[in-house]
Amino acid sequence: FCTSVDEPEGDANLVMECTKAMNAKSDPAEEERKGGSGHIGKMVFSAGTEQLAIVAYVPEAKQSELVCEEWLQKVLSSFPGGKVLSTAKDYCVGLIPADADKGVFPLKIREGLILEANNFLRGKGLFPDNDSDDDDEIVFGDDDFPSA
Repeated sequence: FCTSVDEPEGDANLVMECTKAMNAKSDPAEEERKGGSGHIGKMVFSAGTEQLAIVAYVPEAKQSELVCEEWLQKVLSSFPGGKVLSTAKDYCVGLIPADADKGVFPLKIREGLILEANNFLRGKGLFPDNDSDDDDEIVFGDDDFPSA
């Protein structure tokens, strides 16, 4: 899945820490569980005034189906100036610098890039299509079954 975080304000190191926190094992006994999504691939975006930072994560179980660097590179190639900062099989980090002269503003481009990242996953069969029939199911509420 793809998501964004606001607090890092485009700081790639902080986005990496956010992603690691999302992947941390959670304690089911805790009242407020945090993390626990290490088995799910994700791309995390953070827009600052100077740049859009992006961290891609691919769990070991999916690395045969999805190459982390290829996924990040596809998203970065959408805008000129996109840079890969680090690569590994599990985590890859990149950024796209702001460029007012070319109309590249991190906050404005973020949503389109999330869509691009999801479409890349769809193309590999790793993200559900919106074509499912789930929306056709009828949901009944208490008012639909009045007691006699």
